[in-house]
Amino acid sequence: MKNHTITIAVAVVAAAGLAGCTTVPIDSGFGDVQRIAAERTGAIVQWSQHTADDRAVAACVHAMLANQLTAGQAVQIALLNNHHLQATFEDLGIAQADLVQAGLLKNPIFDLGVRVPTRPPSNTYVDINVTEDFINVFFLPARRRLAQAQLEQAKSRVTSEVLTLATDTKAAFYAYQAAEQLVELRQSIADATAASLNAAKRLHDAGNNTDLDFINSKAQDARAKVDLADSQADAADARERLNELMGLWGDDTAWTTAHQLPDLPAREAQRQGLETLAIRQRADLAAARQDIAVQAQALGFTKQTRFLAETNIGAEGERETDGQWRIGPSLSLPIPLFDQGQAAIPRAQVVLIQSQQRYLALAVDVRSQVRGAATRMFSARAKAQLYHDQVLPLQEQVVAQTQLQYNGMLVGVFQLLQVRRDQIDAAREYIESLRDYWSARAALERAIGGRLPDAATTQPSTMPCGMSLEDMSIYGGLP
Repeated sequence: MKNHTITIAVAVVAAAGLAGCTTVPIDSGFGDVQRIAAERTGAIVQWSQHTADDRAVAACVHAMLANQLTAGQAVQIALLNNHHLQATFEDLGIAQADLVQAGLLKNPIFDLGVRVPTRPPSNTYVDINVTEDFINVFFLPARRRLAQAQLEQAKSRVTSEVLTLATDTKAAFYAYQAAEQLVELRQSIADATAASLNAAKRLHDAGNNTDLDFINSKAQDARAKVDLADSQADAADARERLNELMGLWGDDTAWTTAHQLPDLPAREAQRQGLETLAIRQRADLAAARQDIAVQAQALGFTKQTRFLAETNIGAEGERETDGQWRIGPSLSLPIPLFDQGQAAIPRAQVVLIQSQQRYLALAVDVRSQVRGAATRMFSARAKAQLYHDQVLPLQEQVVAQTQLQYNGMLVGVFQLLQVRRDQIDAAREYIESLRDYWSARAALERAIGGRLPDAATTQPSTMPCGMSLEDMSIYGGLP
């Protein structure tokens, strides 16, 4: 009996020691996040680990900032340099550590009791007990399945953050471009009203203009200056929003970009299939599906452990005051007299149902978001196309005809300046419609969880600074 009991104790301690040798893998599922980000955005993500690769990332970011930024480069900088996103990546490490922890046995418990008798025999009484939660061994597979489901959920959640940041940055970039372009137009309007005011002043001084006309010219000039100041403030706000998303500060905020929005794309995505595409690839929906799996695993684990949550087995040794040792096995288990899981199991069932309902609600919301974003994008495209094909050419013809009449002294300088201001206003409205289109397009990409189907499906092999996806992987290439 003595040898058998010691063998049990040694086996328990050895098993715990072997389990303690397990370490947290480095990857933590980040390779999957990298893959999806490259497929859906055409950009690369990097998890900062304070290595030489991080210095290469910083050099890459500075190389892109040294030239005029494009929308794609702004997205790339945000995915590499946004510290909120870097903090989100740490959720993967936490989930991976939880997965490792789920596969570990609980540490054995060593109890020692020493009592000194007050009268002979005077030998010290010693009580030694080593126990291990034995039933926990049988629950390890269930605990690991639960932790694995939680890791998959974390991967989907992190991927959703990556894609959201990408589309938010793209929308902010277009908003900044439009704001800068509007500043230029507002400056043109201010210049035109200033010229009109100068002409009005000369005519007024010569007695060829009424006081009312002169005052109206001054009012238009003042309003143009106010509009210019407002547009400059809007451009500054748009720039800071983009700096925030790209994680820039200090000298890095001195970047430049072309102050002109891109034209409408020649081809447009089709409405058909966008809802299905969103349901299939939205990362937040994937996280919601994983949450259902997590709660289902949690319910099963609760049912398994409802009676025997803790069952300890071990060896116990006792030395009496006369020096005699008594050694034998020990067993302790809970008696499910009061708590039989009558509260824990219904709670887990309700949480599972709640998770299912939240997934269904999110799926409905996603479909609605896709339809709304698609409607806004196609409407904005039609409006911008109308300005491009009809309004602007017609306004240009009006200016040309008015110029001819002015040359023939059929209209005055104020009529000519007015039609030029109208032409500039039409250009401003076109820019605003173009901005609305690109913003709506970014919102639609956010709604479907990636680039639109008409976009290039092949991911770029290199970044602007010449680094490939494999070079950027902190794990020596994607699995």
